[in-house]
Amino acid sequence: MLGIVRERSGMLLEVVLALYLGGLTLSAQPSPSVRPTAEAAPINSRTQLQQDSASAPGEISPNSVTNTPLKEVRPGVFQLGEVRIDQGLQTVSFPARLNLSRGPMEYLLVAAWGKTHESILETETMPYRIHAAMLLLSANHGEGTNLVLRHHSGKVSGDEAAPGHSQFISHPSKRRLPGEKITLEVKWSVNGQETRRRAAELVFNRKTKLVMRNGTWVYNGSRMAEDIFLAELDGSIVSLVTDPDALINQTGPGRDNDTIWTANTNNLPPADVPVEVTIKLEKTRAKR
Repeated sequence: MLGIVRERSGMLLEVVLALYLGGLTLSAQPSPSVRPTAEAAPINSRTQLQQDSASAPGEISPNSVTNTPLKEVRPGVFQLGEVRIDQGLQTVSFPARLNLSRGPMEYLLVAAWGKTHESILETETMPYRIHAAMLLLSANHGEGTNLVLRHHSGKVSGDEAAPGHSQFISHPSKRRLPGEKITLEVKWSVNGQETRRRAAELVFNRKTKLVMRNGTWVYNGSRMAEDIFLAELDGSIVSLVTDPDALINQTGPGRDNDTIWTANTNNLPPADVPVEVTIKLEKTRAKR
């Protein structure tokens, strides 16, 4: 898919976002339900997000992505704003920073306007840019009709939801969200010394008194409700407990308990040091 971005990067991004946000047929024209905004200023707060939307908070326009050019920095490596896409490694990377080191946590990572009172890391990166990058790598995300939201809602597995019945996934829930299996890594440098950590190493289970297991992470891609992209609205990116509105969920033990997670202070980056978060599609995924 990325092979044609040199000539048509703007149109490609518009098509990718339109396909996800409105369930559209392939077209280079903006969808009436995903309208371009008058200006493409960065969305850096819930208030601005609501002001920029023509009909509802959280509505994302193709122009807000296409006005950020997709650039090929070297063969197979692309840059979308601050988001880097590596086609060969099947990774998406972006900057973050330490947000909290103490207290109960429901999220590993949120946007700056998200639930920062319960997240270990924070980023200025917009969730829809991360999602656009993942779609450009052809990442699957949970799609179904078993949830009450109208577009591309992640459906629960067959043994957890009765077929044909509208289901609402509570927050948190024992239900395991489907999606593309991924690995998550963070890295930072201090005085030229690079540190790499699996995302799970930053999380501590207060019930077991152990660091989180390696982590079972899936890219479920958030949800749409009446043309509102909920990850962008709420700033939810990586959740430790079941949250279908986040881009990524931890689907292993403890996903249904929002009281057991906190930061693992032994493995955290310094507060004033930039962090890079990398999402990697698992090597075992079937080629398309």
